[in-house]
Amino acid sequence: MDLELLKKFYMVAEEGSITQAAQRIHMTQPALSRAINYFEYRLKTKLFIRTHRGMELTSQGERLYSFAKKMIQEADSFEKAFHEKIDEVEGELIITTTPYFGATWLLPKLKKFVDDYPNIRVKLKFRENKDIIIEEADIAIATPSLNNSHLIQKYLFTSNISLFASEEYLQQFGVPQTVEDLDHHQLITYGGNIYNPYGSNSSWVLRLGKKLEEPARESFLEVDSLHGLINSALEGFGIIEAPNDPSVLNSGLVEVLPTERGPEFQVHYIFSNTRKNSVKINLLFEYLNAIETE
Repeated sequence: MDLELLKKFYMVAEEGSITQAAQRIHMTQPALSRAINYFEYRLKTKLFIRTHRGMELTSQGERLYSFAKKMIQEADSFEKAFHEKIDEVEGELIITTTPYFGATWLLPKLKKFVDDYPNIRVKLKFRENKDIIIEEADIAIATPSLNNSHLIQKYLFTSNISLFASEEYLQQFGVPQTVEDLDHHQLITYGGNIYNPYGSNSSWVLRLGKKLEEPARESFLEVDSLHGLINSALEGFGIIEAPNDPSVLNSGLVEVLPTERGPEFQVHYIFSNTRKNSVKINLLFEYLNAIETE
């Protein structure tokens, strides 16, 4: 079986779209379409059904996809492991994480690591949580991915959601003493899902203290970036919900209603189980885990 054609098939199956797959592998859409047609001709079977929603796998396509996924991941892992040296750690180490985790948690911790291992070239890929693809990196630092037996997911830390506002805002509008007081405040909510652990874009603060039959509060302002959310609070726009980690606690914001705790979420160090013996991957985890537990 032609491995290059198999890789092209795998990418189309992953994306569900000829156009998106072509962009990822830097091919033109017509050239990739011809390659898929030729692959189907070679195998004498239909692999995709072309619909208005995109490319959907046939039953034979599903069987080939399972094979291709395992084969390509193992080939990529072997190639990466082959170039790693046990006695001299060197080469590229790609980490994918969210912009917030990357900028506020990971980057401050990497300085000593890159100083101690100058032959490791660290590359960071910032993605929204929903767009993180472990196959495009060696490691993902993100909330755990459920039902993925091919991944090793090692716990790093736990955080809660709390409420924060600037001193300027609280001086102008008053400090909430009860959850009912939030009805009279400007609430800034998050429009994305980087740190949202409950799988939707609903905001905890909008329903805090509300009965099921009561309507939710309305957002004063919605921001789809966690950095933007924090900056809007620093500018005095209102009260936000954000992780109660050091980057927020040390930002100058004041915690509001500190006895109230929002949803808890965990962050894990994630990589393919085919890379479990990777020197670089295990080395970085031990380093980050040692810092986190200090």
